[in-house]
This record gives sequence, structure tokens and C-alpha cells, in this order.
Amino acid sequence: MTMTEQRQRNLRARVALALYSEYGHVPKEAEIDHVYHLTRVLYTAVLGTHYLRGQQKKSGQLVLF
Repeated sequence: MTMTEQRQRNLRARVALALYSEYGHVPKEAEIDHVYHLTRVLYTAVLGTHYLRGQQKKSGQLVLF
């Protein structure tokens, strides 16, 4: 198992645990998948924004007030 697969399994386990803690029942696979994909999208969106801002700062495109 590669590190990426292990990290994905770990994230799925954390999502399942958080859902269990929040709702008080064992989440179905579909619920875990839905929240897992949502988590990945939000992480990419936030990380991409920070990366883009850093690149703009380096190139001098970002206006600082």
C-alpha cells in the first residue's frame, strides 16, 4: 500500500468517526463517500487559494493595501 492510499484510508476513517460522533449511528458507505469527496474538494479549494496567493505575491501581482 502506497502512502497516498494509506492517507486516503486514514481520512475516510476520520470522516466515519466524525459522522458517528455527530449523528450517533454508524454511517453508511454512501455517507462516508459523500463527506470524503466534499472534504477533498474543500481542501483542494483552500490549498489552491493559498498557493495561488503565494505565487501572486512572489511575482508582484498581488495588491497590498
